[in-house]
Amino acid sequence: MKNTWLGMTALGILLIGCLGLLLFISFYPNVYKGVAVEGVDISGRSREEVAELLATWRKEYHNKSIMVYHDGTKVKVDASSIDLDIDVDTTLDEALRYGRTGSWWERIRKIGTSLQEGYPISLAIKYNKDKLNNLFEEWRGAIERPARNATFSMVAGTIIPQEQGYSLESDALEPLILETFKKPDNNVVTLPVKILYPKITVDDIASTGIKKILSSYTTTFNKQDTNRTANIQLAAWKTNGTILEPGKAFSFNEIVGPREKEYGFKEALEIVDGEFVPGVGGGICQVSSTLYNAAILANLSITERYNHSKPLSYVPLGRDATVAFGTLDFKFVNNTPGPLLIMAEVVGNKLIVGILGQQPLQEKVEIRTQEQEKILPSIIKKQDDSLYIGETLVDKEGKPGYAVTTIRLIQPKEGQIRKEVLSKDIYLADDTVVKVGTKKPSFAGSIESN
Repeated sequence: MKNTWLGMTALGILLIGCLGLLLFISFYPNVYKGVAVEGVDISGRSREEVAELLATWRKEYHNKSIMVYHDGTKVKVDASSIDLDIDVDTTLDEALRYGRTGSWWERIRKIGTSLQEGYPISLAIKYNKDKLNNLFEEWRGAIERPARNATFSMVAGTIIPQEQGYSLESDALEPLILETFKKPDNNVVTLPVKILYPKITVDDIASTGIKKILSSYTTTFNKQDTNRTANIQLAAWKTNGTILEPGKAFSFNEIVGPREKEYGFKEALEIVDGEFVPGVGGGICQVSSTLYNAAILANLSITERYNHSKPLSYVPLGRDATVAFGTLDFKFVNNTPGPLLIMAEVVGNKLIVGILGQQPLQEKVEIRTQEQEKILPSIIKKQDDSLYIGETLVDKEGKPGYAVTTIRLIQPKEGQIRKEVLSKDIYLADDTVVKVGTKKPSFAGSIESN
């Protein structure tokens, strides 16, 4: 009987304890024990008290500055420059929500965990992402540069050493900046910069034994067209320093990659469906065309090449190579017994492409283009009500197109000249556009009314 009474008493005490705990969980209005914001214990504080604390911090954050360091250079960044502010409501809600969501047992477990281990809350902040990204772009422009392969300079006549590149690790940078602003005892950030290593070094080139120029070709461009110039420079840089082993194929699209703004290409005029229209990467066909001429003069085997739909100013007819990522490529094979080095160099308004090898070219190569047919432009008539009936005006002067055959003549040191047809190309004519008047003379209306 005594044991039964003791058991009932213990059960009663347990039930009373559980009931008290449930009542505590249900009606306790303040932050639970162990909850801390950025390392500051806010246990037992009411919503108003926590809000007052955050309001004090807000004033400090508005005036905070951090110093950003890279390679001996430092830049001061004010919180106001990115509209940094504490998100008071979000921080309050998270602090007071802890231990008040989920089932009763989940809530009890969370409260117990915070009592024993604590529960850290990160300070919620608001900021202007566009302004922060603008800062990143400034730093990226000052810091980033691509790694440069060692290569042979046709102009300098020597090997240009490789250079390391640098890339700002943007994914790690944003949280690093924000966390530094949030911590009162920290105001220094070292920018996370990744070192980019070149693929080809001076030793790599020296080990190949490459030192003889097999061929070179130069084209010119308008430096005033800054976007097109930038695209030529970028595509040339990507091509420059490529080493092609015997039997291996060169793919322009694989080397240069997608022509997108995210990869550094800019908008410039390009030919689409026979018309010059703005497009990202406009101008890189000058690089592929200049390389094509160097390749055919080096007597390399061309495996894929397409001509433009219209004649170009920088290379003769039949000697251009158009490219479009994913569809049209320019490819050739190293059919020599040794490795080749491809050099592409921009000097002033000139693009110089050379192909170098271990031994000089054993044959003399000549390229000839034969005009097979001249394609006269069509005349397109367009009605124009600003011209009187019987009047015409040439709106656009047409240009002829051509059908040409390009031939490679190969003269070995001994033996007969070999003749090879490289391509048969058609270049479309530019139509002549003529405006034809439809406007009636003023006297014609008077005659009709009578």
